[in-house]
Amino acid sequence: MSTAGHGRTLALDHLPVELLYEIYTLALSPSLPLTCKHLYAVFKSAPPTLHAEFLIQRYNEFAETSASARAYGLISKVLRYPICTREVLEAILRSAHCPYIPTPQDRDRRPTILPRHLFRNLNPRDNPGQRPWTEYDEPLPFLKFLYTHPRIPYPATNSYDGYALTRAVYAEFTPLIRFLLAHEASPMCKDNLAVLVAIRRKSLPLVRMLIERDDSEAAGDADSSASASGTRKRRRLSGQASAGVESSGGASKGPRSKSAKRRKLEDRVSVTPDMLKAAVKCDARDIAEYLMREKGCVPDMQTVLMMGR
Repeated sequence: MSTAGHGRTLALDHLPVELLYEIYTLALSPSLPLTCKHLYAVFKSAPPTLHAEFLIQRYNEFAETSASARAYGLISKVLRYPICTREVLEAILRSAHCPYIPTPQDRDRRPTILPRHLFRNLNPRDNPGQRPWTEYDEPLPFLKFLYTHPRIPYPATNSYDGYALTRAVYAEFTPLIRFLLAHEASPMCKDNLAVLVAIRRKSLPLVRMLIERDDSEAAGDADSSASASGTRKRRRLSGQASAGVESSGGASKGPRSKSAKRRKLEDRVSVTPDMLKAAVKCDARDIAEYLMREKGCVPDMQTVLMMGR
């Protein structure tokens, strides 16, 4: 803010929008839109091309001095900014000033890191009247875009020790959980944290979904995950299981053969006594029974004492 002649006060919120846009791309400060409510509103309604230009210049500035920024690459870096929506990312990829993105054939091509802010606000919808999660709720549509765009390096689903899957399980966002599992998300991250969260939520269907592999997951997400390596791996496993059934002789076709295929698939996670202890602690009896009877988990002495109370 400055004072001009004749008692007039000049401030950023008095400047034309076009000039504010120019200041935004020159200052390269992510804090500028947070200066006041007026600037926040101005930059929130700014066109995607402006944010794209800002993020490209921001990345170039970091890449000049930071080897880690260059190693992570453009997409992983710009995704850290909440302003990087699908529209902004598309504008970046269309821009003539877009920095080089390694091709799939490039040995230096590193996976895209999924930022935590995409999943941080996922919370359970337990209150009466709340709409259940659907495949149209963010961040699922944005993730489908990231996983299918040919120029974007394949995302690392287990970024930040499986943070995405853990938050999805906590929110009981079933379509998102299925999508992540179909794209190689591992419930084993952070000592099976996602499974423990599902147990504390007392959700047997979620616990079963995380532990057991199911061919229907790949079928349910065929449009979004047909090209994913995790899906291909699951299909290979299904084919191997099918070949095993056929070579054994005497196995009939139909529903029986299908169940045999499912039994051939290994669980994603090995059940542990800690899971059983967590189920007993939170009085999730159906989960405890599932872990013991179906998965053969043997309780330790402390768990046995807790069960006898």
